[in-house]
Amino acid sequence: MQLSDVLLQMMAQNNAAGQPTDMCVGTVTKAEPLEISVNPAMAPLKAEVLYLTDAVRDYSLDITIDWFSENDAFMNGRHTHAISDTYTGGGSCDTGNLDTTHKHAIKGRKSIHIHNDLQAGEKVLLLRVLHGQRFIVLSRLAARD
Repeated sequence: MQLSDVLLQMMAQNNAAGQPTDMCVGTVTKAEPLEISVNPAMAPLKAEVLYLTDAVRDYSLDITIDWFSENDAFMNGRHTHAISDTYTGGGSCDTGNLDTTHKHAIKGRKSIHIHNDLQAGEKVLLLRVLHGQRFIVLSRLAARD
């Protein structure tokens, strides 16, 4: 079920019951398994009653890119090779000021992982639904100085 479907279903149920949704702020008390405390008089909310948006969870995302890496000058312009030769006795070969900078093509469909999991102590914005029995964790709240 898509988040939009869940939201529509919850709003319809709340409107029918005459109890609209409301916003509240919670604090993540445990990251694994996820628990969020809304107020001291209420038991912490467990993962089973929480719907998480992408803003507060890890997820993978496919993207299409057509890039080049930055120049890599890892040899700083100097490049030598050891020579093993029984005729000359060996030594080394110094290629002088060889340009060793290069780029790599990065193209195609790639998968990236977004690290957004909640951590203990973070404040979150919650939308209370289904007579207060379910909550949508909408986003993190920035700490104020």
